[in-house]
Formats: sequence, C-alpha cells, structure tokens
Amino acid sequence: FLVSLLFLTSAYAKDLGVYGETFPIAEENLLTVIRKKLTSMEADGSIVRAQQEIARKAGRKIRRPSPVKGLIKTQTPRRWFYDPSMTVESDIKDPKGNLIAAKGSVLNPLDKMSWGVPLLLFDGDDPAQVAWAETQHSLAKWVLVKGSPVDLEEKLKRPVYFDQAGMLVNKFGIQQVPCRISQKDKKLLVEELTIERKGT
Repeated sequence: FLVSLLFLTSAYAKDLGVYGETFPIAEENLLTVIRKKLTSMEADGSIVRAQQEIARKAGRKIRRPSPVKGLIKTQTPRRWFYDPSMTVESDIKDPKGNLIAAKGSVLNPLDKMSWGVPLLLFDGDDPAQVAWAETQHSLAKWVLVKGSPVDLEEKLKRPVYFDQAGMLVNKFGIQQVPCRISQKDKKLLVEELTIERKGT
C-alpha cells in the first residue's frame, strides 16, 4: 500500500515553473558591516566621543555610587544581636585530608577572630550624620549608604567605603541610619541610632 501511495504522489507531482523575478542572496558579512561602521565612527570622531562619555559616566559612578534603597534616617532607635554562626554543609578538610570541621557542626568566626573596630553605616550627604560619625571611635570604619565616599575621603583625609548594592544593609536587616555594628562577646550588636541634638 505504501509503495502504491508513493507512486501516486510522484505521478501527480508537476513542475510549476518559476514565477516572478528572482534575486541572488547577497547578505553582507557581519564582520565586514561592523568594520565599516567602526571605520565610519573613527572618521567622524564618534568613537572618541563615545569613549569619553563612558569614562565620564564611570567616573561619576565611582565618585557617587547609587544610594542604597529603602533606608530612612533613624526615627525609632533599634538594637539587636546578630549571630554569625554557620552550620557546615559538608566535611571541611585540609590539603592533607585531616578533618577540620565535620558536616553538621556549627562554627562561629568570632571564636577564632575579632570583628575589630566598629562599623558605621550612614548617609554621607547628611552633615549631621557625618558629624555623628566623627564623634565615634577614631578607628571605626566608615561605610556610606548614600553620598560620595571619594569626596568625603578627600575632605576628611580618612578611608571611606560604600555599601555597594546594599550588601551589608541586607545581611544585617538594617532599615535606618546611622547604624553602628560592634562585637559583644561572640555576637555582633547592631544599633540603629538617633543623633542627639546639641543643647538638648
């Protein structure tokens, strides 16, 4: 039956000929198109202008990163402890195969090392918060959530960092600034603080 069907199909097939004008496919090589575009941009100076604009944008971003979203100036002070302990998901061994920590054990980094000086998170565009930071531990690490760390560092001649993408804010659940993080025994004390007004 299948042979008969194939025979009938081929018997009724016809050559319908060519209708309309045909054109050869003449698609230009993509690499050639890109080279031509770059040559044109180089000739009219647009490549240099584009490079300068990229450099300007990058410079602005470095001097003034995007503010961490969702934060407000402290209205109601809060304080809580953060336990940095972690549960080991699989055995940890040294290069010689000696067991350092077994799966399921709980490790606290503060058992082996100190947090060090307090960490201060604040708005670098708020003069009151900057003044507050200057009253804290002289070696405290400054981390901005808004403002220009570069400008503040140049002005006050001290290292200033920025909480890129709100990593610290998200990790510790911070909602208000200024905020201070310091070590208390084997935990971290997180404090969202109000700034005392002078003369009160």
